[in-house]
Amino acid sequence: MMLAIPAILLLTFGALCLYAAAPHQVLTTRRLNAKALRLAGAVALVAALVLLLLMMGPAAAVFTWTTGMMLLWSVPPVVLRWARFRKENIG
Repeated sequence: MMLAIPAILLLTFGALCLYAAAPHQVLTTRRLNAKALRLAGAVALVAALVLLLLMMGPAAAVFTWTTGMMLLWSVPPVVLRWARFRKENIG
């Protein structure tokens, strides 16, 4: 259980770094250093996978890891675009 929180934080950080490195990301309008974000994201995701492998079996760890990445790459873009749409149209 002690490894769960760092694994979740690393997974979140890694997935969001890789998302922020994408050219069509909606987190910010500023130009970000994509190379540094890709490297930081990849390192964080590998570290998260290692922590998950220490906590559970390999199949469960890989399933949890990929499900977490899928969730973190799917939900934030939709929520951010919806929030930006409401801000622009509702005022």
